[in-house]
Amino acid sequence: MKKELVLITCILFLTSFVFAVSMTGSAIANNSNQNQVQSNTNDGIEIQDTNNSARPGKLSSYKIRTIKRTQNRIKANTEPGNCPENCRCQGAITTCQFKNREMTIRAGESGNTIMKVKDAEMKTKIEMYKAEGEVYGIFRNNETRVIKILPDEVREKMRKRLKQRDCDCEDIELDEDGVYNVQAKKRARFLGFIPVREKVITKIDSETGEITKIKTSWWGFLARDVVDEDVSE
Repeated sequence: MKKELVLITCILFLTSFVFAVSMTGSAIANNSNQNQVQSNTNDGIEIQDTNNSARPGKLSSYKIRTIKRTQNRIKANTEPGNCPENCRCQGAITTCQFKNREMTIRAGESGNTIMKVKDAEMKTKIEMYKAEGEVYGIFRNNETRVIKILPDEVREKMRKRLKQRDCDCEDIELDEDGVYNVQAKKRARFLGFIPVREKVITKIDSETGEITKIKTSWWGFLARDVVDEDVSE
């Protein structure tokens, strides 16, 4: 009887041990697979999303390929047959209809491209594409992002922020980080009574429209802004 009891105990112990080893091996294998997926993702290998959902703020590889077709690029000196949809390409000027307003692209100095919407101009060296009713840019590290805010909207945003009827926006430039660098001047009164035009440097995110930085003249603390009461943000 004792021998049988010992034998049964040994069998139960061996069964439990084998089961534990099997579960541990499975867990290790699963962790290994997860690490493999993470490593592949970090190396830039495209992994299909089984949930069919893209990460917020990121474009899929397929959408990027669709956007970056040759005929979607908006630039000056467009070759015949490569004019974007709903655009006119004549010599060194490309004119496109975009969201009920006209957008003009022409060549600038030092390799810049000049985009004009309404009466607002901006310069940039990034590649731009017009697709699916939006404008996209190829920014740092070859990242493709939508440009939600165009030059006329930048000027309007500055006008409202400064609370003045007109924005004296001297220079608007879109850089490789997707940020508008805006140089403007605002009306102010130095020492409270001397009319001056104070320099304002502003950074605006082209995708979100968020004003991320404002810098004024060093003597700005001695000046009082002239505010038009009928202008609100």
